[in-house]
Amino acid sequence: MLDYLDFEISDDGEGITTFDAMAYATAERWPALQAEVTQVLAWCTQEFGAPGPLDSGKLWDLDVQLQSDASHALACRWDGAARVLAAPDATHCSAVQLSLTISVQESLTPAFEQQFLSSDM
Repeated sequence: MLDYLDFEISDDGEGITTFDAMAYATAERWPALQAEVTQVLAWCTQEFGAPGPLDSGKLWDLDVQLQSDASHALACRWDGAARVLAAPDATHCSAVQLSLTISVQESLTPAFEQQFLSSDM
């Protein structure tokens, strides 16, 4: 069950499904949000392989953005090999806002939905 990420789904009509989520966390809750994003991205990496451009044949891709409570962009990246969401400056902020976009080939949509959007979780 996801506590922070609430995905909105869109379909581009050309075989790509996009899952978008935004989350806000105080400094005390940042480790829990970071762990949840890591859980989602680690599952995608395990199931679909390394992310990358869908038009280059990859099965999924992602965009993760992080901002401080003062609306400053913070460095944030997914290290799929280490299964770590690296955001070293986030621990120095009183709060952060994270936006996550995951795009998948349409054939993978049911697997993602079952894993993260199912009400039976």
